Amino acid sequence: MEKYTVDRFEGELAVLLLSGDETVQKDVPRDQLPNGLKEGDVLEIQFKEDNKVEKAEVKEVETESKKERAKSLLEKLKNKNKSMGLTLLL
Repeated sequence: MEKYTVDRFEGELAVLLLSGDETVQKDVPRDQLPNGLKEGDVLEIQFKEDNKVEKAEVKEVETESKKERAKSLLEKLKNKNKSMGLTLLL
């Protein structure tokens, strides 16, 4: 099983990025993935030989950790910009 992060949704597809190598992208039908999936969620997925999802599980602890890390980096960037007299617009 491999880990992926939900990058975005495009219609009925979820665009997933391979953890550790975000240049590897998979487009997976949403109906093959757990309900309630959100952008940024980390999934552990096992694919069948025909590339359909055999098993998919949201890794809640890793998802939360990744979101906290991103939030922390954003705060550091905001604080750095404040000290330089810049305003970060989001």
